[in-house]
Amino acid sequence: MTSSTLKLGIIGGLGTMASPSARHWTTPDSTVRVLRVHDRGTPGTMRDAARAAWKNHGAMLVSSYTTLVGPAEIDGVIICCGKNGEDANIVAQVATLLAERAKGKFICHLSTVSTCFAKSAQEFCAELGVTYVNYPLTGGSKGAESAKMLILASGDEKLFARLSPALSRIGVPQYFGERAEAGAEVKFMSHLMVFGGLVGITSAVAVHTDCFAGGKIGAAGQGEFFDFLNNGAGGTKQWDLSTSLGVKQNTWEAAWAIKYAVIDAVYAVNLCLQRGTSRLAVDSVLRLILAFSYVLNKVGENFATQSIVREMIASRAAEMDQFIAQYYDSKLPAEKILASCITSLPKNLQSQIALGLTARDFENAAAQKIGKAS
Repeated sequence: MTSSTLKLGIIGGLGTMASPSARHWTTPDSTVRVLRVHDRGTPGTMRDAARAAWKNHGAMLVSSYTTLVGPAEIDGVIICCGKNGEDANIVAQVATLLAERAKGKFICHLSTVSTCFAKSAQEFCAELGVTYVNYPLTGGSKGAESAKMLILASGDEKLFARLSPALSRIGVPQYFGERAEAGAEVKFMSHLMVFGGLVGITSAVAVHTDCFAGGKIGAAGQGEFFDFLNNGAGGTKQWDLSTSLGVKQNTWEAAWAIKYAVIDAVYAVNLCLQRGTSRLAVDSVLRLILAFSYVLNKVGENFATQSIVREMIASRAAEMDQFIAQYYDSKLPAEKILASCITSLPKNLQSQIALGLTARDFENAAAQKIGKAS
């Protein structure tokens, strides 16, 4: 390790998006050294493989944020965890610990959180002398494994320049300006593209199922039909990455879990409402949120986004449509419909959405943790 080596701690380093970094940063010419990785002790084969990779890198697995931050030798902390509700507490605790060690530390937050989270976290951390940036990721686990995921960066430009060599080893970083929330805005633009593709391809599969496949998803020839049709003008990655898994392999739990996608859909709609975007963009995502909610409430919480197609075919559509109608009234303002969508979700997901966070919420979270520790 040299004086120019970037010394890091990581929270969320055992997950699918951050764990491949252990391999990408373990090369003879790497200028990155991860000193400590937070480990909650959650069992699992994939997590054990990630633990082994980080140990091979030279990192120590630790169970507390205090130990992760350690003395003053780390430059900053990478966080790649959850959504607003969980990550607000993590950022508040870590920023407070970093500020106690020395000025000039940073938090690089790779989670997908709302735009208000990014702005409020930046404000809270700045008051402590810690630089906060939110760089959400897109590209899924395949992009993380191949180091081709997009890293949507914004905020402090000098920190981006400092981190860019390290980020270029794990993905493709792109800087979108000094506003703390700009990276999150770009992520939700990407999500609008994804959700549009998902609704399009699942709608087409549902129609094909009833027109050509006798009402049976995955019938002979259906996969080949959409492999062909997806090469046309209506082609979407949501066939290759998700819906084809259900049609070809009867796989409905792998790919993007609905319990995560639905929160991102809420954040995307919230951005559109903040910016005054047309209802044309908003309404389809609001209905998709309710389709996701139906699956979560009536089918199960462990299904992936492609599973909505099973509820769209003629033999099953009425029940989901009735559920959507309970919460969606096109005569209401979109803000009220969004609030209704959120109330339709399981309680544990409602608490993770946490729209409207302010810097004071981070202060309160930090104070509560300090109070419990004293």
